[in-house]
Amino acid sequence: MYRNILVAYDGSEGAEAALGQAAELARGSGAALTLVQSTEHSEDSIVGRARRPHEEHADGRARQSLDHAIASLDPELGASPWVVGGPPARSIIAVADEIRADLIVTGSRGLGRLARAMLGSTSSELAGNAGCDVLVVHPGTNS
Repeated sequence: MYRNILVAYDGSEGAEAALGQAAELARGSGAALTLVQSTEHSEDSIVGRARRPHEEHADGRARQSLDHAIASLDPELGASPWVVGGPPARSIIAVADEIRADLIVTGSRGLGRLARAMLGSTSSELAGNAGCDVLVVHPGTNS
């Protein structure tokens, strides 16, 4: 049974499917739910530093996106938002480690083999590098 679930959230169809699945898991187990969105800054924003204006704008949009997603959930879940900078998979794993998540739930964008080989895949990086379980949810998955 999971106690601390992290959702990698970017507002995509896959992220929405992941959020729905994570909410069901959290509701069924009483787990804490944390939504994380990376703004892909060149440096991690987990550690305090001065932000450039474009980073503040990206952070604001990410925070609004997370707040909107959290507002769509049952308030009893008590979900919390995190906005982080840096490469998405690395940033998400850093938050998972910091909050001691025992499950990361992420969506799949459904990249084809060639695109995945050339661009990489955040969900693949998470599955291969996270220190906890990772659930990859595909768009259109019923929760």
